[in-house]
Amino acid sequence: MEYRKLGSSDLKVSVIGFGAWGIGGAPFWSSEGDNMSVKSIQKAYDLGINFFDTAPVYGFGLSERLIGKTLKPVRDKVILATKCGLRWEKEQLGSISKVATRESILEEIDQSLERLDTDYIDLYQVHWPDGKTPHAETMETLLEIQKQGKIRHIGVSNYSVAQMQECLKAGPLVSLQPEYSLLQRSIEKETVSFCLIHDIGIIAYSPLASGVLTGKYDRNTKFKDWRSKGIIGQFTGEAFVKNVEKVERFKTIAESQDKTCGQMAVNWVIHQPGVASALVGVKNDRQVEENLQSVGWQADAPVRDQINAIFAVEK
Repeated sequence: MEYRKLGSSDLKVSVIGFGAWGIGGAPFWSSEGDNMSVKSIQKAYDLGINFFDTAPVYGFGLSERLIGKTLKPVRDKVILATKCGLRWEKEQLGSISKVATRESILEEIDQSLERLDTDYIDLYQVHWPDGKTPHAETMETLLEIQKQGKIRHIGVSNYSVAQMQECLKAGPLVSLQPEYSLLQRSIEKETVSFCLIHDIGIIAYSPLASGVLTGKYDRNTKFKDWRSKGIIGQFTGEAFVKNVEKVERFKTIAESQDKTCGQMAVNWVIHQPGVASALVGVKNDRQVEENLQSVGWQADAPVRDQINAIFAVEK
């Protein structure tokens, strides 16, 4: 496993991180059950993954509890990342709202510490920007709980450059967690360079474009989970068909390299400027083993050129 320094922090994270959204299960994903989720967490740790990223909203607390329970015996050897800023009234998609007020964060941090069964969180991130709450209020609250020792470092997720600039007026950020994959490259426009200048580590989520880059879907695939809702990404209509066609061409390249589409896609992400870690979700321990084969090599320049030709950003 390869490890990289996360931004300006003292954290050295595995270049493949364990993305724990999927193990939260319904209503977002289907899982193979808690026992298999625990096995996948254990397998990830055994194979060198030390970076585990979760959030309260993943399974409405279940993901945090599974991560906390499984990793408690090795707590001092892993880096736990979770988030704040998404609250819910009912355990269903439509009830989730963005709230990053002082009152909410002070409540959320104690709930996460309890679910994770730990005294501190290594990286605490604001999940989505809250357009109603001043960034200064959010940051000042995070700095307060950092001073109390409840969190070690502060990061943000899904923030724009302008929003990060506002945060930086109040205090340091060590990381940004954006969506980043061959099919979603919008951060390359200005976000990557901003993060490099300010020593903000990039934690790429959805490097497999929520499964599309694995090559297992075709133009007739109909999703029954959150992907059918149009929340994030393009999983319906003509945009989805275009993406599937790109992946079909990509599959030919992957086969020529004796790799899977997924391994090629993750490998591409971890070799992009500024990326400290790519978060990959799994359903079982076999997928962990397959994902780890994304590390330790890089396609040669002609192959990279072919990939970039397929997934070139449209202007």
